Amino acid sequence: MRPHSAPRSSLAGGVLALLAACPATEPRAQDFAPGEKLALFHCGRCHVINERNRMGGIGSTPAFKTMRGHPEFEAKMRSFYALRPHPAFTQIPGVTEPFTPELPSPIHPVELTEEELDRIVDYALTLEAADLGGQLRSR
Repeated sequence: MRPHSAPRSSLAGGVLALLAACPATEPRAQDFAPGEKLALFHCGRCHVINERNRMGGIGSTPAFKTMRGHPEFEAKMRSFYALRPHPAFTQIPGVTEPFTPELPSPIHPVELTEEELDRIVDYALTLEAADLGGQLRSR
């Protein structure tokens, strides 16, 4: 028996045990609801979408479940690109005006197709509204 074989096997066993305990780093496509991955990728930069990015988003930006309680939620989601601050950084070919060199997007643009927007809205409509203790109102 070689003098170093026992520590190697212990180390290998420990590494295998750690790998088995670690969750997969990349969820499989079937682990996402239709539209969820798009919402996480595009909207999750600023908004909390669901439990997958619950510690993400920007603090002053409402979560999808918070917005879901608004009586005009679907209409607002379908036209979000026209609601502040979204026009400054959102591009939907054939719907929004392209950015000009004089007024470019201040951040990396959100670029969606109309079909992708529909998939995001359809996903958002499946979310249960957060219980805020009363009806959400616009200012």
